[in-house]
Amino acid sequence: MARKLTLVSRNDGSDAFWVVDQAGNKLVGEAIPSDVHRGRWRAAVADPRQGYSFVCVTERGETLVDYSQVGTETFSSPQDAMAAVARHRIV
Repeated sequence: MARKLTLVSRNDGSDAFWVVDQAGNKLVGEAIPSDVHRGRWRAAVADPRQGYSFVCVTERGETLVDYSQVGTETFSSPQDAMAAVARHRIV
């Protein structure tokens, strides 16, 4: 059964969104505006063991990395970042 994810504004002035699993209201990640490329977004996946991992897009596909770097600011909208969180979610 697919879980429904939703974007919830963090309301902290950053324009970032929490990605929340509506079943149980559980935080599974964040959609974060890139500070490098205007209009692009990062997908941060919540990991209970180490905080957040970022979805990095390379020519080989997507992988999780420990910190934001080249390839992590490639998503064109918060919804695209949320979809990346859904593909890589840990919790």
